[in-house]
Amino acid sequence: MINELNNNEIRNICKERLESLEYWLRRLVNEKLSAAYGDYFSYVDGKGNRLIRGSIVSSIEERIEKEPERYSRKVDAVLLADAIDIICNPRLYNAYFKEPLKAAFPEGRDEARTFMIRLLDPRNSLAHANPISMRQAEQIICYSGDIMESLKEYYRREGMNREYNVPLILKVVDSFGNIFYRHQMQNVYDSGIMKMLDTDPKCVLWPGDTLTIEVEVDPSFSPEEYSVIWYSVKGFCEPIPNGCKAAIKITSKQVGQQFDIQCRILSNKDWHRMHIGIDDILLLYYKVLPLR
Repeated sequence: MINELNNNEIRNICKERLESLEYWLRRLVNEKLSAAYGDYFSYVDGKGNRLIRGSIVSSIEERIEKEPERYSRKVDAVLLADAIDIICNPRLYNAYFKEPLKAAFPEGRDEARTFMIRLLDPRNSLAHANPISMRQAEQIICYSGDIMESLKEYYRREGMNREYNVPLILKVVDSFGNIFYRHQMQNVYDSGIMKMLDTDPKCVLWPGDTLTIEVEVDPSFSPEEYSVIWYSVKGFCEPIPNGCKAAIKITSKQVGQQFDIQCRILSNKDWHRMHIGIDDILLLYYKVLPLR
């Protein structure tokens, strides 16, 4: 199938796969190590040994200093090479990462490091607009897919032990170029999430504009297990089909200091986590100015 795609399509698919892989690995690292060590980037044991290599921590701090608005946490500045180094640390792999990665790497740490390291050269080539080979594209798609499927299955098993195992929104992207993860947003209602963009001068809308918003729901749930429903108190000029992406045409009806957009997640279960009868909600607010 990949042979039927043009070069730009292949590169875009590979970039998306690597971006998703980095997100999954950062999630794994943060959840496991923060639970065990708290501020694991600063942790030093009784003998003065750091948990995370000093060179990695320094690089992360430099990225944050250069782009403080981009990174709200240190783990968000972890690159693929950093994540591989942390996960494949002999001290950490068996204790924290072996089980989540077992389906992808049944032979353990050495196998995990061998295959993940192969992704670094094509990842760097894509990041610097350099070409990659067809074989490298195949490796990105196959290896990253194996890793993410292993992690999804692990989180499915973990989810069965949660008090309320329901699909949650993990990430939102809009046509202004904003990218927000769940931890970067304010809590609302019964642990739903909200982002106020109505005071951001870069996120102003006018009638005639089209705003697109796309959410990422926890991939450990199949899309067949839930519905994604879009709603606004001010209404939409056209119905928004259920799904993870909404294209919203702005009219004078939406003009005002706050135009609310709600994304609601409704599972197929006969019960729902929130008192309003759904399982998760995202609220976004934008300012819409009138045409002069």
